[in-house]
Amino acid sequence: MKKLSIVMLAAALAMGGLQAEEAVNIPSSKENFHLFLLMGQSNMSGGVGLAAGDTKPVPSVLKMRWVKEGEGPKWAPGAHPLHPRRPNKKARFGPGLAFAEAYVADKPGVTVGLIPMAWGGRSIVQLSKGSEIYSDAIRHTKAAMQRGALKGVLWHQGESDTVEQTRTDAYEKRLHLLIEDVRKDLENRQLPFIVGNLAEFYGTGQDHKAPDRVARITKIKEILRSLPKKVTQTGFVESTGCNPAARAKVHFDRKSSLLMGKRYAKVYTDMFGKP
Repeated sequence: MKKLSIVMLAAALAMGGLQAEEAVNIPSSKENFHLFLLMGQSNMSGGVGLAAGDTKPVPSVLKMRWVKEGEGPKWAPGAHPLHPRRPNKKARFGPGLAFAEAYVADKPGVTVGLIPMAWGGRSIVQLSKGSEIYSDAIRHTKAAMQRGALKGVLWHQGESDTVEQTRTDAYEKRLHLLIEDVRKDLENRQLPFIVGNLAEFYGTGQDHKAPDRVARITKIKEILRSLPKKVTQTGFVESTGCNPAARAKVHFDRKSSLLMGKRYAKVYTDMFGKP
């Protein structure tokens, strides 16, 4: 195991501009600091409130804080909430930490750095290249890569693109282009990109069960499921057995968010194995 360096604010400034709000442990070698970019909408950022103990840090996991352009990167211990971005600062429970905890469990000496850039209620266009959210994601990830090795992107999105037929019809092309853009902008043409399926219960709630809406939801699910057959180095996470957080039947409940996070980790491990 390579020795971890304990990074405090003063030491961080001397090591290249890293700013830390709290004491964090960052491996001295990039090879032991595994970075994952979290993208998508509310089922990635979290659709259920926090419970007691959620703000307790997960060992060997860090999260990147959102900072304004021009500011140095900031790391904090990995704890919920992951996505308190402006202006949607709601504290929510999502799958990111469950993924990181499962991923790092069999990797002694490795620390996971999560880069949380999901934003609730956004369509794929609003998350794609040319948007502020996309630019923020790339900017923060490049800053993180100064200290760690980018291992992949976790994506959970698509609900907003079932609202109207034109969005659904364009979704596959836009998803493939987004993956291409992310890989190009982060200078890794083989960057792993794993997507999660929309919830099985999405389309059964009172507000989303009209036949045309259900047909669009089914189409988005088919696009997500078929991704690994059409784009290299991509994975798919199924949402079977998950339950809704509320009667609207859009968001995963707490237990299901944990399950999805673990499934993301399993898909990644099945694709690439141990480091």
